[in-house]
Amino acid sequence: MRQNSRMVRYSDDFRREVIAAARQSHEPRSHVARKFGISPATLNNWLSEFYAENPEELEADNARLREEHARLREEQEKLRKQLPWLR
Repeated sequence: MRQNSRMVRYSDDFRREVIAAARQSHEPRSHVARKFGISPATLNNWLSEFYAENPEELEADNARLREEHARLREEQEKLRKQLPWLR
């Protein structure tokens, strides 16, 4: 049986920095993970742990994303009216 020799322990400060970047970014999580040199699975695990410990932050992020989605839909509708060939 082979042990995973790539097991790395990251500092709490680094984890907090990555989580904050992922929450603020408009990029896919895989891109954020790549920028910080970690696997997307690691980032997903960290975010799952963060949201489990801070459910109010999950609600805040979801509310922010719903608002942003509504704003983008409005912009899209305005553009469709201005540029009918985009339908």
